Amino acid sequence: MCAYNNESIAEMNIHENLVNLASIVEDALRIFNDVVNNLTKENVDLKKLYERILVPKNRVEENKIIFMEYLVRLGETIAYKQSYASIALGLERLAQYLDGASYRLVLLKKEDEFLNNDLYKYIDGLRKVINEQFNNLYQGLKKLRVEPKKTISLVNEISKLENRADEIYREATYTIYTKLSGKTLLLMMMRDVLDFMENSSDLLRSLGEELRYLALHKIIVG
Repeated sequence: MCAYNNESIAEMNIHENLVNLASIVEDALRIFNDVVNNLTKENVDLKKLYERILVPKNRVEENKIIFMEYLVRLGETIAYKQSYASIALGLERLAQYLDGASYRLVLLKKEDEFLNNDLYKYIDGLRKVINEQFNNLYQGLKKLRVEPKKTISLVNEISKLENRADEIYREATYTIYTKLSGKTLLLMMMRDVLDFMENSSDLLRSLGEELRYLALHKIIVG
């Protein structure tokens, strides 16, 4: 009975730490949204806005290290440790992707060609998909211990949304190579932004699958 209680406490701590990591990433995503929303506005210092994302990004990295150390100290006493570690590492990577995309958007702000070609709509479209995916992941993670069936339902939505992100990415890639064929630097920056965002969407789907595995364990094994 004592071993069971210790493992339950460990699982509760693990879950709390992962929810906390996701909460910090949500802060980074909120700043990323601000960067995108202000991209077409005049008299906005986008660089200062972008610099705010470094705070949650660094916090995620620091908290991830502490979390991984905690997992190591638990040894083999906790099941599915690799899935927990994968989610933590994935959340850290997501914050890094958002940082990379935001920085390049700051550079694109200076390019009138970017706005004139209406390429902004692809960025905004991918942003909306990533926000929906993340919200489903975050809510699914919160409900993992108490409503694992709801977690699976939310994970299913993440996968569907990733298909939408792929469609936007393919269309956007074709457009930038068509419209920006003679503007190498602009094309490269735009492609970087799209790649970071598409990678974010793919990553969220992968994190969702890790969450699905944990939820199935809760439902089937208990």
